[in-house]
Amino acid sequence: MKSTDLYPYQNIFINYCRKIQNLSVSSIDMINSNLVNFWKYYSVNSSNDPNINNVNSSDVRDYLIQLDQQEHLSKKTINKYLSYLKKYFIFLTESHIISNYPLYNVKGISFKRRETIIINWMPYITSFLGKGLHPETIKLLILVAQGYDLDQLLNIRWDDINSKLSNTLKRYLINNLDFNKTSNPYIYQGKRVDKYTSLDRVTSIVKKDQQLIAFPITPRKLRQSYILSIVSNPSLSDNQLLKILHTSKKSLSYYKFCANYYHLVPYKDCIK
Repeated sequence: MKSTDLYPYQNIFINYCRKIQNLSVSSIDMINSNLVNFWKYYSVNSSNDPNINNVNSSDVRDYLIQLDQQEHLSKKTINKYLSYLKKYFIFLTESHIISNYPLYNVKGISFKRRETIIINWMPYITSFLGKGLHPETIKLLILVAQGYDLDQLLNIRWDDINSKLSNTLKRYLINNLDFNKTSNPYIYQGKRVDKYTSLDRVTSIVKKDQQLIAFPITPRKLRQSYILSIVSNPSLSDNQLLKILHTSKKSLSYYKFCANYYHLVPYKDCIK
């Protein structure tokens, strides 16, 4: 991104709007303003360094939610803003700047509101061991329950985690790791290499087990439910939350907003 751009490829996109689409100055100003706001929002809330190639439909939905709940914009205005975002990402896709168009599943204000999120599943991981789940799924549940962020998952090794686990979960990991080459293997240990190199591989395997568990188990959704489990705990102070989540005050404020916005259901209520 050029240092003069307030969002990625701003200058060339605005030139496209002006010279190819022949949009009015007022329309371009509105599009530009919305994209600046979106990129600020995404940059603050992204778990990694903000990258336009990593924007997905969930990021856009979250942005639309905060337009509704925090900025109290009308449905018509939110849908208009979404149309600007679609125009921008279509341009990036057709220009081969990004490889995939991220907004196929985003359909304006009809996006699911007050989404239900299952929380506090972490103490129940041992109950999933007899369900025939892939080891990758159980490992993901274990790691996310320990508070690891998505960009840390593939780098966690046995010595990082074994002292934090119950004997049951320790035995499970011991039976699903190869200690022949090293006494400290990666939890996501590869067969030909030391570790998995992409979280996409984990996600593709985990999705096969989705029908066996009552809540979404993709890495992103699990991390979200873990965060909301912690944030919704009324016994924890802000300082404790900041320490547990290793996050900023600004991000914590957003997490609290999400905890109030979403419909949170404890996992124990799903198994009665």
